[in-house]
Amino acid sequence: MRLRSKLLTTLLAAACPLAALLPRGSSAQPGYTHVSLVLTNGRVFTADARGTVAEAVAIRGNRIVAVGSTHHITSSYKGERTIDLKGRLVTPGFNDAHIHFLGGGLSLLRVNLVGAKTLAEAKARVAARVREVQPGAWVTGRGWDHTLWGGEWPTKKDLDEVAPNNPVILQRVDGHVSWANTLALQKGGVTRATEAPQGGEILHDAAGEPTGILKETAAGLVTRVVPAATREENTEALTRALAEARRYGITSVSANDVPSSAATPLYREMLKAGKLTVRVAEWQQFERTVEELKRERAEFESHKDDPLRLRLTALKGYVDGTLGSRTAAMLAPFADDPHNSGIPRRPPEELTRMIVERDAAGFQIALHCIGDRANRMALDGFAAALKANPRPTPVAKPAAAASNQNAGGPTSIMTTYDGSTLRKGEFTFGLHYSEYDRETRRNSNTRRHRVEHAQVVAPTDFARYRDLGVLASMQPSHAISDKRWAQERLGEYRVLGAYSWHTFAAHAVAVPFGTDWPVEPISPYLGLYAAVTRQSTEGEPSGGWWPEQRLSIEDAIRNYTAEPAYATFEEREKGRIVIGMLADLVVHSKDMLAIAPSEILNTQPDLTVFDGRVVYERKSDE
Repeated sequence: MRLRSKLLTTLLAAACPLAALLPRGSSAQPGYTHVSLVLTNGRVFTADARGTVAEAVAIRGNRIVAVGSTHHITSSYKGERTIDLKGRLVTPGFNDAHIHFLGGGLSLLRVNLVGAKTLAEAKARVAARVREVQPGAWVTGRGWDHTLWGGEWPTKKDLDEVAPNNPVILQRVDGHVSWANTLALQKGGVTRATEAPQGGEILHDAAGEPTGILKETAAGLVTRVVPAATREENTEALTRALAEARRYGITSVSANDVPSSAATPLYREMLKAGKLTVRVAEWQQFERTVEELKRERAEFESHKDDPLRLRLTALKGYVDGTLGSRTAAMLAPFADDPHNSGIPRRPPEELTRMIVERDAAGFQIALHCIGDRANRMALDGFAAALKANPRPTPVAKPAAAASNQNAGGPTSIMTTYDGSTLRKGEFTFGLHYSEYDRETRRNSNTRRHRVEHAQVVAPTDFARYRDLGVLASMQPSHAISDKRWAQERLGEYRVLGAYSWHTFAAHAVAVPFGTDWPVEPISPYLGLYAAVTRQSTEGEPSGGWWPEQRLSIEDAIRNYTAEPAYATFEEREKGRIVIGMLADLVVHSKDMLAIAPSEILNTQPDLTVFDGRVVYERKSDE
């Protein structure tokens, strides 16, 4: 692929001096076309289907107007700012397909237990927070992982020792189990007689008393009495989250801020103030009635936000829990817990009814599914919706970018968004017929329902994903976080269908990547590394864990850029460095197309370009 990309770049450089072919009246003849930003002398990975690599980009306003060789761009365009990339790699901006954006920002304001290697270390971090607050004030946080402590669940007594006068509730790293102390249980009314809600579990000790571990929906017994974050806290959290996104080259997010009642107004305020430096696809709650969802959608649309900056997309729902907490819904019991098959959030019949009803109302659906049973339940529901709610296949019309007269060759003329005419040779990397045919087939899928995580899938269900047109929204860093215990938990056979992004891709299933921050770190580079190596950050095991699931770096980048754009029906607007696309780009400190995979972890953005302007520049000492 790299050889092909180099060949295309060479051919492009030879083909670009086309002054003799310029149409009369071209705005670029005889002088320069003035644009806002020019990037030259780089390695521009366009993320198109052919892995094309160019050298330079010209940007006018918030759109890409030219992609090609440095000679072509510099001889044709004059930028208000020109940046010499000095050989650095440029890719589309990262598009995080699954992130708890406001929640991630709030996690920066709470007790951070991520990486605590022992129970004592976790308790010490809680104790430090207790010393900072008044007696009686709630202490919240997340990130603990009992599998690092030997696998035994912590208890309320552990927290009582360091917080006897403060109610404490702490989410596990996956967000699906909570650990509470005695005061928190008392405030939530949780006693030995309390029954767990559907889809939840309360752990009890030998005497029948609650231990402080609340699984899945049972955590709501306590969290419902925890004071909500204040407006000031949410604003600070979102401000910090936006800064983190800029620092890691993230220019779009599918935000799992469910419920979104606190997040969406803040996004809107940031947008109006010119401070929203990511494009937000916000989710609604799957559990709400269709009437409630329609009212929410109508209220949202009444604000007339720029849909390329802030929009409502999918309905997010939960089918099961997680592998780490053994609450994932499995077709057979866990290999290391033979009496436990996980916790489905609702009966299959109820889930199917809800899917069919919401699909009929025209909503895109995104369901959290970890276990193979959960994945099958979702697929069964999507299959029922496809049968109950048939829709005509749309006849896709070629976009301007695809309306070339020479199959396989560059378009001779294209009209940009501001109506100006581009000359021959300028539209170098648009859609070509072979690529367009593939997109036409994919675009016939008017639903684009999604499964979030898709961690463990039965072998026969990969083809069902393809046939139903369901997207597998995955977070590759989960594989290297979970590999310490995943095979022991799943068994030798089931692990073959776990974290299988390559198998999905081989079945022509769209696989948008995300980080799941704050469950995992926000850095997309960790996900790229995981997708390419299947190794821990220490490089274990040698050759990778189930290495047949590894991806090329080119495909992994596309899964973080082009595929998430497809997941939100925006593949004609962003996700590739193509003329007419939104100018969301990242300049990387290392050339990930050429370096050793281990060096991906040491890569970071030198520049983040959002909506055509530089919003982040790394300092030399960072």
